Amino acid sequence: MQILFSGHFLSQINKLEKKFKSVKRDILDCLRVFNVESAVHIGKGIYKIRISSSDMNKGKSGAFRSYVYVKLAKQILVPLCIYLKSERESISIGEITYFAKKAKEEFLDYL
Repeated sequence: MQILFSGHFLSQINKLEKKFKSVKRDILDCLRVFNVESAVHIGKGIYKIRISSSDMNKGKSGAFRSYVYVKLAKQILVPLCIYLKSERESISIGEITYFAKKAKEEFLDYL
C-alpha cells in the first residue's frame, strides 16, 4: 500500500519528535503493516489505529493514536492526524472530517 503524508500530519510528527525521538520509525513500522481487519473502522474509509512507542514502556495502550484514510481500490493510505493518548483522550468527529477533507484536497490527483 502506498502511504501519502499530508502537510498537517507531518507538522504533528515534527512536534512529537521533539519529545519522542523514535516516533517516525514507530509510525512507519505500524503503517507498513496496516491491516483494516485490526483497525477500528470509523466510517467512510477512515480507521483508528493504536501505535506503540519505542520511547515509552507502555505498549499501545498509553502511546499514540492515529486516524488514517484508506482508499482500498487504489491501495493508498493517508494518515490524517496523530496524538498522544496520555495528552488527549480523543478527537471529535468534526476534527476527523476536517482532516480528511484537507487530505483529499491535498491529494486530489491520487484519491
